[in-house]
Amino acid sequence: MLKTHFSLWIILLFQAAKTMVKDVTINTVEIKTDATDDENIQEGSNIILTCSANIIIPPDQSPQILYLFYKGEKKDILLQNASSNGLSSKYILQSARASHSGYYSCVVEAGSKRKESDTTFITVKGNLQMPRLTIHPMNVTLGDSIELCCTSEEIPPLTFIFYKYKDGQKPQRFSDVKSNNKSAMHQLKVAVNTEKAYSCKVEVNGISPHSKNSEIVQIIVRDPFSDLVFQAEPSTRIYEGHIFTIKCMVHFTPLFPDKQPQITIVKDTTPIATNATVAIFTKIATANDTGEYKCMAEWNDALKITKRHMIVHAFSRVAAAVPVTWILVSALLLSVSTICSN
Repeated sequence: MLKTHFSLWIILLFQAAKTMVKDVTINTVEIKTDATDDENIQEGSNIILTCSANIIIPPDQSPQILYLFYKGEKKDILLQNASSNGLSSKYILQSARASHSGYYSCVVEAGSKRKESDTTFITVKGNLQMPRLTIHPMNVTLGDSIELCCTSEEIPPLTFIFYKYKDGQKPQRFSDVKSNNKSAMHQLKVAVNTEKAYSCKVEVNGISPHSKNSEIVQIIVRDPFSDLVFQAEPSTRIYEGHIFTIKCMVHFTPLFPDKQPQITIVKDTTPIATNATVAIFTKIATANDTGEYKCMAEWNDALKITKRHMIVHAFSRVAAAVPVTWILVSALLLSVSTICSN
């Protein structure tokens, strides 16, 4: 009986020992390049990346080892997924260009184990190619949306930078889009009639300078209404107790007869008059009427605004007396002139 129990314990210990050593152990994973100088690689070169691992494999096993090569500091792009029985694997960057510059790393998987290498950075000399910009649609009405697409032949991950031009001014950077593809999209509304020209360029993280800007693409923008007309009466000084009038209007393009623009007069933040095409506001002036007045025209998503700061002055008896004085003086001069002529 004791002999039987002893034999059973031996079998259990043997099975436990097999269980303890049945999986592999990955000690280290390392990625290297064959370049003699990782910061001075010539454009057009072939670069060999080697991922090697220090792995302990049980004697009775021969597991497939999976090697994964990545580009990007955060493993943005999977370059290769290869299985091997060996303790290393290679990936070749053929005809390297400037956009191949960046961070590279690898991951090794064997059995149920997985281990990552540190990153290595390589720099390839050269210039980034100029990207190409397309816009759809090309003919729009103020307030419509357009879609910009910037396309590059460079190696992702890339950052696409979009620019707009206002009446011949220097380009204004208005959007950066990071992408793991060779193109990026950006959608916007044409809110100002001067925003008709656009371009884009690309950059690779850690590389300077950027590519050149793409060729400028210009769209055609139809304006549904003319510039706003802001009229105020009296046009000079406004005194308390006097009647003052604000008139705001636009001339609407006949191309869009189905819907009229909405005109709104706003004092500070409060709308005080609204109407189609023309808005008028009239009242007896008080000191509280001093403030900023806006004339706003809206049509669909198109918006135009013009502003004016208006001051209501305290009523002045001296100012009111001036016209009377001049009337008396004029009458006196007229009387003298009549007497002399007689």
